[in-house]
Amino acid sequence: MDVRREADGGQKPATDPGRPAPLTGRDLGRYRLEHALGSGGMAHVYAGRERSSGQRVAIKVLHEGKAPQAGMRERFEREWRVMQEIVHPNVVAVLDWPDEPHGPLYYAMELLDGETLAERLDRDGRLPIDLAIDVFTQIAKGLSAVHAAGSIHRDIKPQNVFLCSRPASSRPDDVVPVKILDFGLARVLGSQITGAGVIVGTPAYVSPEQASGDRIDQRADVYALGLLMYRVLTGHHPFTSDDQVATLGHQLLSPPPPLSWLEETVPLSLEALVMRMLRKRPDDRPANMADILTELASIEREVAASRGSMPARDDVEGRPTNPPDDSYGPLNPLAESLVKNALVPKGFRRQK
Repeated sequence: MDVRREADGGQKPATDPGRPAPLTGRDLGRYRLEHALGSGGMAHVYAGRERSSGQRVAIKVLHEGKAPQAGMRERFEREWRVMQEIVHPNVVAVLDWPDEPHGPLYYAMELLDGETLAERLDRDGRLPIDLAIDVFTQIAKGLSAVHAAGSIHRDIKPQNVFLCSRPASSRPDDVVPVKILDFGLARVLGSQITGAGVIVGTPAYVSPEQASGDRIDQRADVYALGLLMYRVLTGHHPFTSDDQVATLGHQLLSPPPPLSWLEETVPLSLEALVMRMLRKRPDDRPANMADILTELASIEREVAASRGSMPARDDVEGRPTNPPDDSYGPLNPLAESLVKNALVPKGFRRQK
């Protein structure tokens, strides 16, 4: 499978199987668009080739109806500019922004083979601990590069993490290359691109400060990565609800259940790290990805050294028992009223 999830978070498959995407088979600048990979509310993504060299690429094309909308062209250009500033093996690479006065707005990026983390989790539930730590490490390295370039991703979630296929010549224990996708919601640190009080993101993966429409910094990505780590390690999201307002309310108000209530094999040190990343106050979380990488390296060594001799969770004193239902469900009426009063006047914008 190719990187068909680069369009707007990847929630949608390539288009109706019975209907070709609008530009399939056409030439766009020096590229031939061969087939659709994915489609979102903002853009289509196609697999294509550079006609003279034959290089395979992914091409993201802004929907024609979106270009005239206020701010949409600027957002699309900002996405490309953010990606252009980040050259890192764990971030999908942008290759070309053709400056053409007429026709659709588009850019070319590397074409990836593999699957999203979301697809892997849908199939397997969760990841083995060794692979999970490696995936977390690569995501943190990519986010460290994003932050060093002066940006915040703002939409870290399993759909926006790509697990690349290993080359046929690789060994079974070789690292699975990981790429961060979709910078459509990325923002420059310290800027105010989004209107004040507007909530931007995916409810299940927004930080409390995003959920309340406050100004954010790189610690919002720390929180989102913590949610992703929780999902990968336990097979469950800490806050599950069919209602967006309730989900946002849990992000603001509800402490996550300890990971060991849902998966007892998670190392204590890794559980502690995730729980700190999920603290409601940004000042109480790890300050940056460098701190997280240091702890992950220590945990990786600990897991390797203790393999086969780790105590059962029931033997560890002071651990919680009697795990609760893993679904938080709706908020109580008072909490729901407080959350709605806080959120509704601000508005909520998320990936479709």
